Order: sequence, then structure tokens, then C-alpha cells
Amino acid sequence: MCIIPYATQQGEISFCAYNTGVGWRQIIENMHKNATVAEWYKTHGKHEIYAKGKAVDLKSFEHSLVIDAEDASRVRHLEHDIPQTAAEEDRIRRKKAWEEAAKVRAIYEELVLEEAATDVVQIGSVSDIAKAVPANFTNANKPVNIAPANGNGSSSANATETAAEAVAGD
Repeated sequence: MCIIPYATQQGEISFCAYNTGVGWRQIIENMHKNATVAEWYKTHGKHEIYAKGKAVDLKSFEHSLVIDAEDASRVRHLEHDIPQTAAEEDRIRRKKAWEEAAKVRAIYEELVLEEAATDVVQIGSVSDIAKAVPANFTNANKPVNIAPANGNGSSSANATETAAEAVAGD
């Protein structure tokens, strides 16, 4: 019933017959399979490697490269406002475009949709939250115990729920 012809080394076969059923795909691919790299190396060995018309000797690791210790230890001071790579330039360009789109969107919401502009309030970083002092000073600097879950959405079947410890800012 499939009308999509699929070209193979054996001629045209319907796409459905080739990809489903008895396994025509595996049969035809195995008939015309090439050797793997490992099989090729076992049979024919590795070929010579050339650079600028000269054979490269891979049996030796000796080289004539001399590295000056002073040059290697020198640190390049980077200016943080100048991108060093094309990827950094692209990232900066996308960030500026996103910021400009956010400004345009805010103006649109204020003038056209007549919505009040909502200011984003930053609560703090994760390290600031970790340093927060609990409101209950008797339990300060003590670990908080969390009951293990039994998989049905509650901490345990027979336990009664206890109120959570108050944290600064609650």
C-alpha cells in the first residue's frame, strides 16, 4: 500500500517494506557493508601521515619546539569591557537586544495596555538567604530536621503535622 519509492543498491523498494517487516533494511545494509576502521587497520595497516609533503614519524615524540619560561609565565591582563572572541561579541549583542526589547515591552504595556509598571524586587542571593537568622533565636544555628517521605505525598501515614520553624522575613 506504500507508494513512496526508496532507492537502494538492489533497486527501488517501497519505503514501508524497507523500514518495517522482515528486515529488508538490515539485509541490504549488511550486503553492502563497508569495513569498520578497526577491521581496515587489521587488514591493511595504518597509512603514512604527511604534512607539507614530508612523512610524519609517529613513533617518536621528540620535537624542536622551545618554550621560553618567561613568556609562558606572563599573564595577559584582559579588559573586561572588551570582548575577546566572536562568541563573546555575539553574547553581548544578544544581551543588549534583549534589554532593548524589555524596555520597548515596558513602554508598550504602560502606554498601550495602560498597565502600571511593576518593579522587580531582588530578595537576595542564595548566599544571603543561607546567612539569614531564624526568628526563633532558641533554635538558631541548629539543623532543621526534615521527615522522609513515604512516596504517597505525606511525610508519614500516622504522624501529625507540626508547624514549621519561623524564618527571618516570614
